[in-house]
Amino acid sequence: MTALAPDTSTFRHEAFLYRGDDEFTDGVLAFVREGLEDGDAVVVVEPADRLERLRDLLGDAAAEVRWLDMHRVGANPGRLVGVWSTALAETRAAGRRLRGVGEPAWAGRRPQELAECYLHELLLNRAFGEGPGWRLMCPYDERALPSTALACAHRSHPEWSSPAARGDTGAAVGADLATDLATACAAPLPPPTGAVLRGEFGPDDVPAVRHTVASWARSCRLPADQVDLLELAASELATNAVQHGGGAGMVALWAERGAVVVQVSDGGPGADPMAGRRPPAGPDDAAGLHLLHQLCDLLQLRTSAAGTTVRVTVWR
Repeated sequence: MTALAPDTSTFRHEAFLYRGDDEFTDGVLAFVREGLEDGDAVVVVEPADRLERLRDLLGDAAAEVRWLDMHRVGANPGRLVGVWSTALAETRAAGRRLRGVGEPAWAGRRPQELAECYLHELLLNRAFGEGPGWRLMCPYDERALPSTALACAHRSHPEWSSPAARGDTGAAVGADLATDLATACAAPLPPPTGAVLRGEFGPDDVPAVRHTVASWARSCRLPADQVDLLELAASELATNAVQHGGGAGMVALWAERGAVVVQVSDGGPGADPMAGRRPPAGPDDAAGLHLLHQLCDLLQLRTSAAGTTVRVTVWR
Protein backbone atom coordinates (compact mmCIF):
# COMPACT_ATOMS: atom_id res chain seq x y z
CA MET A 1 0.00 0.00 0.00
CA THR A 2 1.29 3.46 -0.92
CA ALA A 3 0.30 6.55 1.03
CA LEU A 4 -1.05 9.31 -1.18
CA ALA A 5 -0.01 12.91 -0.70
CA PRO A 6 -2.51 15.66 -1.52
CA ASP A 7 -2.13 16.98 -5.05
CA THR A 8 -4.29 19.80 -6.35
CA SER A 9 -2.60 20.07 -9.74
CA THR A 10 -3.93 16.81 -11.21
CA PHE A 11 -7.21 14.95 -11.52
CA ARG A 12 -7.50 12.57 -8.57
CA HIS A 13 -9.96 9.73 -9.25
CA GLU A 14 -10.63 7.52 -6.25
CA ALA A 15 -12.69 4.37 -5.77
CA PHE A 16 -14.12 4.37 -2.25
CA LEU A 17 -14.82 0.77 -1.22
CA TYR A 18 -17.44 0.52 1.53
CA ARG A 19 -19.65 -2.06 3.19
CA GLY A 20 -23.14 -0.92 4.14
CA ASP A 21 -24.85 2.39 4.75
CA ASP A 22 -22.86 3.47 7.80
CA GLU A 23 -19.48 3.12 6.09
CA PHE A 24 -20.89 4.90 3.05
CA THR A 25 -22.18 7.92 4.93
CA ASP A 26 -19.14 8.20 7.20
CA GLY A 27 -16.72 8.07 4.28
CA VAL A 28 -18.63 10.40 1.98
CA LEU A 29 -19.38 12.97 4.68
CA ALA A 30 -15.73 13.07 5.76
CA PHE A 31 -14.73 13.69 2.12
CA VAL A 32 -17.39 16.38 1.70
CA ARG A 33 -16.58 18.15 4.97
CA GLU A 34 -12.87 18.20 4.11
CA GLY A 35 -13.70 19.85 0.81
CA LEU A 36 -15.93 22.47 2.40
CA GLU A 37 -13.22 23.28 4.96
CA ASP A 38 -10.73 23.72 2.10
CA GLY A 39 -13.08 26.09 0.26
CA ASP A 40 -13.82 23.66 -2.58
CA ALA A 41 -17.04 23.67 -4.57
CA VAL A 42 -18.60 20.30 -3.71
CA VAL A 43 -20.96 18.40 -6.03
CA VAL A 44 -22.55 15.12 -4.93
CA VAL A 45 -24.22 12.86 -7.50
CA GLU A 46 -26.02 9.97 -5.80
CA PRO A 47 -29.40 8.21 -5.95
CA ALA A 48 -32.16 10.31 -4.38
CA ASP A 49 -32.50 8.28 -1.17
CA ARG A 50 -28.79 8.65 -0.53
CA LEU A 51 -28.95 12.39 -1.16
CA GLU A 52 -31.69 12.83 1.43
CA ARG A 53 -29.73 11.01 4.11
CA LEU A 54 -26.50 12.86 3.37
CA ARG A 55 -28.29 16.23 3.48
CA ASP A 56 -29.86 15.43 6.84
CA LEU A 57 -26.57 14.34 8.39
CA LEU A 58 -24.65 17.30 6.99
CA GLY A 59 -27.06 19.77 8.59
CA ASP A 60 -26.74 23.46 7.80
CA ALA A 61 -23.65 22.85 5.67
CA ALA A 62 -25.84 20.97 3.15
CA ALA A 63 -26.75 24.34 1.64
CA GLU A 64 -23.13 24.73 0.50
CA VAL A 65 -23.23 21.52 -1.56
CA ARG A 66 -24.77 20.96 -5.00
CA TRP A 67 -26.84 17.77 -5.01
CA LEU A 68 -27.72 15.87 -8.21
CA ASP A 69 -29.86 12.73 -8.51
CA MET A 70 -27.79 9.97 -10.13
CA HIS A 71 -30.95 8.12 -11.17
CA ARG A 72 -31.81 11.12 -13.34
CA VAL A 73 -28.51 12.53 -14.63
CA GLY A 74 -26.67 9.21 -14.80
CA ALA A 75 -29.30 6.65 -15.72
CA ASN A 76 -27.32 6.32 -18.95
CA PRO A 77 -23.67 6.42 -17.79
CA GLY A 78 -22.74 8.06 -21.10
CA ARG A 79 -24.12 11.36 -19.76
CA LEU A 80 -21.78 11.61 -16.81
CA VAL A 81 -18.59 12.91 -18.45
CA GLY A 82 -20.72 15.85 -19.58
CA VAL A 83 -22.10 16.36 -16.07
CA TRP A 84 -18.60 16.59 -14.61
CA SER A 85 -17.27 18.67 -17.51
CA THR A 86 -20.00 21.24 -16.91
CA ALA A 87 -19.45 21.24 -13.15
CA LEU A 88 -15.70 21.73 -13.61
CA ALA A 89 -16.15 24.57 -16.08
CA GLU A 90 -18.61 26.37 -13.78
CA THR A 91 -16.38 25.88 -10.76
CA ARG A 92 -13.29 27.20 -12.51
CA ALA A 93 -15.23 30.18 -13.84
CA ALA A 94 -16.04 30.99 -10.20
CA GLY A 95 -12.35 30.73 -9.26
CA ARG A 96 -12.77 27.61 -7.11
CA ARG A 97 -11.59 23.98 -7.07
CA LEU A 98 -14.04 21.15 -7.66
CA ARG A 99 -14.53 18.16 -5.39
CA GLY A 100 -17.10 15.58 -6.46
CA VAL A 101 -18.77 12.41 -5.26
CA GLY A 102 -20.40 10.19 -7.86
CA GLU A 103 -21.71 6.60 -7.63
CA PRO A 104 -22.57 5.46 -11.16
CA ALA A 105 -22.31 1.74 -10.30
CA TRP A 106 -24.99 1.56 -7.63
CA ALA A 107 -26.36 -1.75 -6.39
CA GLY A 108 -29.22 -2.99 -8.58
CA ARG A 109 -27.84 -1.77 -11.90
CA ARG A 110 -28.38 -4.08 -14.88
CA PRO A 111 -25.27 -5.93 -16.11
CA GLN A 112 -25.16 -3.94 -19.36
CA GLU A 113 -25.32 -0.70 -17.36
CA LEU A 114 -22.44 -1.80 -15.13
CA ALA A 115 -20.37 -2.51 -18.24
CA GLU A 116 -20.96 1.07 -19.36
CA CYS A 117 -20.07 2.36 -15.90
CA TYR A 118 -16.62 0.77 -16.32
CA LEU A 119 -16.12 2.41 -19.70
CA HIS A 120 -17.32 5.72 -18.28
CA GLU A 121 -14.82 5.53 -15.39
CA LEU A 122 -11.97 4.83 -17.82
CA LEU A 123 -13.01 7.74 -20.02
CA LEU A 124 -13.02 10.08 -17.02
CA ASN A 125 -9.27 9.48 -16.72
CA ARG A 126 -8.80 10.35 -20.37
CA ALA A 127 -11.12 13.37 -20.25
CA PHE A 128 -9.50 15.00 -17.21
CA GLY A 129 -6.09 13.35 -16.95
CA GLU A 130 -4.21 16.36 -18.31
CA GLY A 131 -5.81 18.79 -15.85
CA PRO A 132 -6.95 21.06 -14.47
CA GLY A 133 -6.80 19.39 -11.08
CA TRP A 134 -9.87 18.30 -9.14
CA ARG A 135 -10.97 15.34 -7.02
CA LEU A 136 -13.65 12.74 -7.60
CA MET A 137 -14.64 10.00 -5.14
CA CYS A 138 -16.64 7.10 -6.62
CA PRO A 139 -18.24 4.88 -3.96
CA TYR A 140 -18.50 1.11 -4.61
CA ASP A 141 -20.52 -1.18 -2.34
CA GLU A 142 -18.38 -4.28 -1.71
CA ARG A 143 -21.32 -6.17 -0.22
CA ALA A 144 -23.89 -5.56 -2.94
CA LEU A 145 -22.00 -5.28 -6.24
CA PRO A 146 -20.82 -8.28 -8.29
CA SER A 147 -17.13 -9.14 -8.14
CA THR A 148 -16.68 -8.09 -11.78
CA ALA A 149 -17.83 -4.56 -10.99
CA LEU A 150 -15.41 -4.34 -8.06
CA ALA A 151 -12.54 -5.58 -10.23
CA CYS A 152 -13.43 -2.91 -12.78
CA ALA A 153 -13.34 -0.28 -10.02
CA HIS A 154 -9.71 -1.16 -9.30
CA ARG A 155 -8.81 -1.09 -13.01
CA SER A 156 -10.48 2.26 -13.69
CA HIS A 157 -9.33 4.31 -10.67
CA PRO A 158 -5.71 5.28 -10.00
CA GLU A 159 -6.54 5.58 -6.29
CA TRP A 160 -8.59 3.51 -3.85
CA SER A 161 -9.71 3.98 -0.29
CA SER A 162 -11.72 2.21 2.38
CA PRO A 163 -12.72 3.19 5.92
CA ALA A 164 -9.44 1.71 7.17
CA ALA A 165 -6.85 2.39 4.45
CA ARG A 166 -6.05 3.99 1.13
CA GLY A 167 -3.55 3.48 -1.65
CA ASP A 168 -2.55 3.64 -5.29
CA THR A 169 -3.82 0.96 -7.69
CA GLY A 170 -1.18 1.66 -10.32
CA ALA A 171 -3.86 1.36 -13.00
CA ALA A 172 -5.81 3.61 -15.36
CA VAL A 173 -2.99 5.97 -16.30
CA GLY A 174 -0.57 6.23 -19.20
CA ALA A 175 -0.13 3.12 -21.32
CA ASP A 176 -2.33 1.08 -18.99
CA LEU A 177 -5.22 3.46 -19.60
CA ALA A 178 -4.74 3.39 -23.37
CA THR A 179 -4.66 -0.41 -23.37
CA ASP A 180 -7.68 -0.80 -21.10
CA LEU A 181 -9.68 1.73 -23.13
CA ALA A 182 -8.86 0.01 -26.42
CA THR A 183 -9.82 -3.37 -24.94
CA ALA A 184 -13.08 -2.11 -23.46
CA CYS A 185 -14.06 -0.28 -26.64
CA ALA A 186 -13.31 -3.27 -28.86
CA ALA A 187 -15.06 -5.85 -26.65
CA PRO A 188 -18.11 -7.33 -28.38
CA LEU A 189 -21.50 -6.53 -26.93
CA PRO A 190 -23.55 -9.47 -25.61
CA PRO A 191 -25.48 -11.22 -28.41
CA PRO A 192 -29.26 -10.80 -28.68
CA THR A 193 -31.31 -13.27 -26.66
CA GLY A 194 -34.21 -13.49 -29.11
CA ALA A 195 -35.14 -13.26 -32.77
CA VAL A 196 -33.42 -10.46 -34.68
CA LEU A 197 -34.61 -8.45 -37.67
CA ARG A 198 -31.57 -7.40 -39.73
CA GLY A 199 -31.06 -5.34 -42.85
CA GLU A 200 -28.27 -3.65 -44.75
CA PHE A 201 -28.48 -0.04 -45.89
CA GLY A 202 -26.61 2.35 -48.16
CA PRO A 203 -26.46 6.09 -48.75
CA ASP A 204 -30.01 6.31 -50.15
CA ASP A 205 -31.64 4.11 -47.53
CA VAL A 206 -31.63 6.27 -44.40
CA PRO A 207 -35.34 7.27 -44.73
CA ALA A 208 -36.26 3.60 -45.19
CA VAL A 209 -34.27 2.65 -42.07
CA ARG A 210 -36.04 5.35 -40.09
CA HIS A 211 -39.51 4.28 -41.21
CA THR A 212 -38.79 0.58 -40.70
CA VAL A 213 -37.58 1.15 -37.15
CA ALA A 214 -40.61 3.30 -36.31
CA SER A 215 -43.01 0.69 -37.66
CA TRP A 216 -41.23 -2.10 -35.81
CA ALA A 217 -41.16 -0.12 -32.54
CA ARG A 218 -44.91 0.44 -32.78
CA SER A 219 -45.36 -3.31 -33.29
CA CYS A 220 -43.56 -3.79 -29.96
CA ARG A 221 -46.36 -1.74 -28.37
CA LEU A 222 -44.03 0.94 -27.15
CA PRO A 223 -45.48 4.31 -26.14
CA ALA A 224 -45.31 7.07 -28.72
CA ASP A 225 -42.37 8.87 -27.10
CA GLN A 226 -40.21 5.73 -27.20
CA VAL A 227 -41.22 5.06 -30.81
CA ASP A 228 -40.16 8.61 -31.71
CA LEU A 229 -36.88 8.17 -29.82
CA LEU A 230 -35.94 4.95 -31.62
CA GLU A 231 -36.88 6.51 -34.97
CA LEU A 232 -34.60 9.45 -34.19
CA ALA A 233 -31.81 7.13 -33.06
CA ALA A 234 -32.07 5.02 -36.21
CA SER A 235 -31.94 8.09 -38.42
CA GLU A 236 -28.97 9.61 -36.59
CA LEU A 237 -26.95 6.39 -36.41
CA ALA A 238 -27.62 5.35 -40.01
CA THR A 239 -26.61 8.83 -41.17
CA ASN A 240 -23.39 8.63 -39.15
CA ALA A 241 -22.63 5.21 -40.65
CA VAL A 242 -23.08 6.55 -44.18
CA GLN A 243 -21.04 9.70 -43.55
CA HIS A 244 -18.26 8.33 -41.34
CA GLY A 245 -18.43 4.54 -41.51
CA GLY A 246 -17.69 3.75 -45.11
CA GLY A 247 -21.00 4.68 -46.74
CA ALA A 248 -23.05 1.68 -45.64
CA GLY A 249 -24.08 -0.30 -42.58
CA MET A 250 -26.39 -2.83 -41.00
CA VAL A 251 -29.34 -2.27 -38.67
CA ALA A 252 -30.51 -4.94 -36.22
CA LEU A 253 -33.74 -4.84 -34.20
CA TRP A 254 -34.83 -7.09 -31.37
CA ALA A 255 -36.86 -7.25 -28.19
CA GLU A 256 -35.83 -9.00 -25.00
CA ARG A 257 -37.13 -9.16 -21.49
CA GLY A 258 -37.80 -5.62 -20.35
CA ALA A 259 -36.08 -3.96 -23.28
CA VAL A 260 -36.28 -3.04 -26.96
CA VAL A 261 -33.02 -2.60 -28.86
CA VAL A 262 -31.88 -0.88 -32.06
CA GLN A 263 -28.31 -1.49 -33.18
CA VAL A 264 -26.42 0.04 -36.09
CA SER A 265 -23.02 -1.26 -37.25
CA ASP A 266 -20.58 -0.18 -39.92
CA GLY A 267 -17.15 -1.16 -41.21
CA GLY A 268 -15.53 2.24 -40.98
CA PRO A 269 -12.11 2.98 -39.47
CA GLY A 270 -13.36 3.37 -35.90
CA ALA A 271 -14.86 6.16 -33.83
CA ASP A 272 -13.83 8.20 -30.81
CA PRO A 273 -15.49 6.61 -27.73
CA MET A 274 -15.68 10.09 -26.20
CA ALA A 275 -17.96 11.27 -29.03
CA GLY A 276 -21.19 12.71 -27.72
CA ARG A 277 -20.27 12.49 -24.04
CA ARG A 278 -19.52 16.18 -23.60
CA PRO A 279 -21.76 19.10 -24.56
CA PRO A 280 -20.94 19.84 -28.21
CA ALA A 281 -18.91 22.94 -28.97
CA GLY A 282 -20.75 23.29 -32.29
CA PRO A 283 -23.25 21.56 -34.58
CA ASP A 284 -20.54 19.33 -36.08
CA ASP A 285 -19.16 18.20 -32.70
CA ALA A 286 -21.06 14.87 -32.39
CA ALA A 287 -24.21 16.82 -31.58
CA GLY A 288 -26.45 13.95 -32.67
CA LEU A 289 -24.71 11.39 -30.45
CA HIS A 290 -24.79 13.83 -27.55
CA LEU A 291 -28.55 14.21 -27.97
CA LEU A 292 -29.01 10.43 -28.05
CA HIS A 293 -26.95 10.05 -24.88
CA GLN A 294 -29.30 12.50 -23.16
CA LEU A 295 -32.49 10.88 -24.40
CA CYS A 296 -31.81 7.14 -24.46
CA ASP A 297 -32.07 4.82 -21.49
CA LEU A 298 -28.75 3.27 -22.52
CA LEU A 299 -26.35 3.91 -25.39
CA GLN A 300 -23.42 1.54 -25.91
CA LEU A 301 -20.65 2.24 -28.43
CA ARG A 302 -17.98 -0.29 -29.35
CA THR A 303 -15.33 0.61 -31.88
CA SER A 304 -12.05 -0.63 -33.32
CA ALA A 305 -10.22 -0.59 -36.63
CA ALA A 306 -12.73 -3.21 -37.81
CA GLY A 307 -15.70 -0.87 -37.45
CA THR A 308 -18.20 0.60 -35.02
CA THR A 309 -21.38 -0.67 -33.38
CA VAL A 310 -23.83 1.54 -31.52
CA ARG A 311 -26.61 -0.11 -29.51
CA VAL A 312 -29.56 1.92 -28.22
CA THR A 313 -31.80 0.37 -25.57
CA VAL A 314 -35.11 1.55 -24.15
CA TRP A 315 -36.52 -0.12 -21.05
CA ARG A 316 -40.15 -1.18 -20.85
